Amino acid sequence: MADIRVGYHTITWGMDGFEQALDEIAALGFKGFETFAAVVDTYGDKVSKFQDLIAQRGLQLVTVYGGGPMNEAHRMDEMIARNVGFAKFLHAHGADRLVLGGGSRAPGGPSQDDLRNQAHCMNEIGRRCLDYGVLACYHPHYATTVETEEEIAFIMDATDPRYVFLCPDTAHLRKGGGDELKVVRAYADRVKYVHLKDWDPQAFSDAQSAPAQGADAATAILPDFVELGAGVVHVRDSVQILQESGYAGWLMIELDRSRSTPKASAATNKAFVEQDLGLTVG
Repeated sequence: MADIRVGYHTITWGMDGFEQALDEIAALGFKGFETFAAVVDTYGDKVSKFQDLIAQRGLQLVTVYGGGPMNEAHRMDEMIARNVGFAKFLHAHGADRLVLGGGSRAPGGPSQDDLRNQAHCMNEIGRRCLDYGVLACYHPHYATTVETEEEIAFIMDATDPRYVFLCPDTAHLRKGGGDELKVVRAYADRVKYVHLKDWDPQAFSDAQSAPAQGADAATAILPDFVELGAGVVHVRDSVQILQESGYAGWLMIELDRSRSTPKASAATNKAFVEQDLGLTVG
């Protein structure tokens, strides 16, 4: 079987709880973690301090979530430079993947120019990231420029497979109206990183809260993402397709918000991975 490792995202703890997230992720036996690019803003010029922070806990930085409004022509140079900076940070800490998220979705969806601009920007980011041994992996995301299967197909066709790879997020693919199994199967050869997540479309009703709308939805902490096995996403089948395709790399568990505590939710997710998927974290 291909070498698959399972890590955990710090998102559930929020930026203010970053060190607590590291403590609790490590305590549960995870070795790899993902976090947001804001960490680069904090520790970008403090390489030794960040290395000590994670080494003390026996952890490994796997990637950061970068990207941004890459479809806006007047910001392309800024987006390219910022994301190449993330790649430099990752390289300094032994990581070789960069996640690229898109900017907020325009009302009515992206134009053809939006998609072409984004593809061009991603190609350039990906090409320059290779200078640091880092693979740029695009993450289709609900309420961003690339959400639907058709938009994913456009971006995959318009980007150079030497420079741009795919990071499918099982829940965002389903929430965006797509079929996560179809997408994972179609682009298995370009999948170089994966977010494992589940989605319960009834959760907003259960939480008595309204879905975020418009630009806010792209960065909102969404209560309809739930612990693995608690939603409608075909998590097991997605992982099986990856295994059959020979995927070797990280599966990163991600949960936007816990209904109990972040550590309790992480323990639930760990149990699902080990008992239902037959994988070992670490």
